[in-house]
Amino acid sequence: MWATGAYGYLLDYLLWWGLYISLLLHTWCFFRFFPERRRRSRLILGNVLVTLCMLATLAMVAETYIRFVSVATDSLGASLTNKRWKQAYARLNSLYCRDKEWTEHKPEGVVRIAFVGDSFVYGWGVNDPADRFTEILQKRFEQRAPGKYEVMNVAWGGWNTKKEVEAIRDWLPSYDVDEVVLCYLPNDIEWLVPSEEGATLLEPIRPSFVNLESSFLLDYLFHRLVAPRLRAGPSYWDWLTAAYEDPAIWGRQEAALREIVSLCRERNMRLRAVLVPFLQAEGTRYDAAKIHARVGAVFESGGVPTIDLLPPVQGLDPSGLTINRFDVHPNEAAHRIFAERIWERFYAQ
Repeated sequence: MWATGAYGYLLDYLLWWGLYISLLLHTWCFFRFFPERRRRSRLILGNVLVTLCMLATLAMVAETYIRFVSVATDSLGASLTNKRWKQAYARLNSLYCRDKEWTEHKPEGVVRIAFVGDSFVYGWGVNDPADRFTEILQKRFEQRAPGKYEVMNVAWGGWNTKKEVEAIRDWLPSYDVDEVVLCYLPNDIEWLVPSEEGATLLEPIRPSFVNLESSFLLDYLFHRLVAPRLRAGPSYWDWLTAAYEDPAIWGRQEAALREIVSLCRERNMRLRAVLVPFLQAEGTRYDAAKIHARVGAVFESGGVPTIDLLPPVQGLDPSGLTINRFDVHPNEAAHRIFAERIWERFYAQ
């Protein structure tokens, strides 16, 4: 009731203010009317009420700031501030991609290049789309040959190889795409892993004892302090490693990648591949280089030009390349590194 979009439900906010003001009034009434002769009780209860008023004041300041000012993303998109970010910065076209509206028939003489991927390509957490590597590449093309190239950002948060196959097969041919650049992330294999095995790793944890939608402060504290401690089982990255080591799962993933190669050839779309790394990974078994090499071998065996973006970011401080400590998506600095390497490898000449 009384929804205000990016700022949550106004009625909830007013109820919190009502409780806060009620506490202040009860505290004033206590000191005004409680008998002074009962000094011990007056002292104890008075201190409790004053402490509660101070904590409540801090809470309301924090609630107001987080609700109306703070805009912060998280890796899973679970928090209310993440939803505010999407409403404030994620302008989508009719295909729900974070890009301008594309015409089905490109202008004569224009070369269309579609970068296909997930949230790393989408620019999750990057406020200005102009800071994404696709837009940086578009600027490079404009400097070299104005009006000659059109870069398309064909990405959704949470996409995997199955969804990318569908986009390449069903969407892109109708837009006269000349070249597809598949941006592969190690988690693109998730669609093949039984959901029950990765449910606690992929789905945001939500409490059953409180409605987090009622308070931005409670939501913030839960997702920042509580939820990370509730996850059990193997690390996300070890879970991914197990998928690549499973012959049946990897066999199906390899077949899907080869289908992309075939689809592009059948539809006369040049294919390139970019192997995009996680910028922050944990786990005892996760070997990014090994996974990238395995995926890269599939593309290279099909004659697909491939670039690995892992080497240029290895050894760099992840905190300088990710959105924030709760969101491991690449920030503007990482997108600049990606753009530079892609340009040098594919388009510099």
